Amino acid sequence: MTRGRAPEWLADFQERFGSVITTPLDRTSGTLTARTDRYDPAVGALPGPRAPAEHRLAVYNRQYWFRLFEVLQFSFPLTTRLIGHWKYNALAASFLSANTPKSWDIDRVADGFEGFVARVRPGPELGIDSDAVVEAAYIDAAHRRVFRAPAVLAFRPGARDAEQLLTARLVPSPAMAILHESWPLLELRRTLGATEGEAPLALPPRLAEPRHFALLRHPEGFVTFPLEAREAELFELLLRGRLADALAELEARCSEAERGSLPERAQRWLARSVELGFWIGLETPQQSTQL
Repeated sequence: MTRGRAPEWLADFQERFGSVITTPLDRTSGTLTARTDRYDPAVGALPGPRAPAEHRLAVYNRQYWFRLFEVLQFSFPLTTRLIGHWKYNALAASFLSANTPKSWDIDRVADGFEGFVARVRPGPELGIDSDAVVEAAYIDAAHRRVFRAPAVLAFRPGARDAEQLLTARLVPSPAMAILHESWPLLELRRTLGATEGEAPLALPPRLAEPRHFALLRHPEGFVTFPLEAREAELFELLLRGRLADALAELEARCSEAERGSLPERAQRWLARSVELGFWIGLETPQQSTQL
């Protein structure tokens, strides 16, 4: 049994209908309104028994955008509340217009949003520091990535692993992320469930010094562990390369006073990272060549 090809008129209609329901909503009136005057007239040519075709198409048009806004708000709750739903939806609409959803998985529409926020750097026009908006987007994206990560087994090194540790690369767990904050945004994110409304939340005062955390997914939910500044640097270097190279680069960044205690501190940081489940295995040079 063979599947027949769809008629050409159907493909053309689907393309035209898709262009109608993805027509951006108008914001000038202070509400999200469908611009039926921008619809392809060929799609709305058939009259309806109760309402003009363009009015019925407007229902699909609005629901298309409302559903996507809902997904992006759920995926980036801190960013949404920091700038308020109305302005966030405008930012989301710009992102979606430049990145038309193509996946069958609607959750994928949020892929890359944090990078878009970093490029356009909204903030001054929103009455908020651009760096805070970008930071919030990356914190939201890290939570989203860790939440969606597959189940994995933590790396528990044995005697043989210790022999090749320096020349190998620690493979990071997909359920782990390194976070940085210049405002207490993680704390603010944890309180979102206790606040209601769609108005922007007040940005807390900037921290005297940036803070660093490891975010992990545990059976009980998200868990964050505070990291020292150099500790966070080491782990980020380990995300990109071998342990020996990461240690060498970290040492080069340290002051003379720091270098004396660095070996002991690095050993302690690495032992804790293994205990907490930061890594899922070792990748040897031979394995890298084979890949």
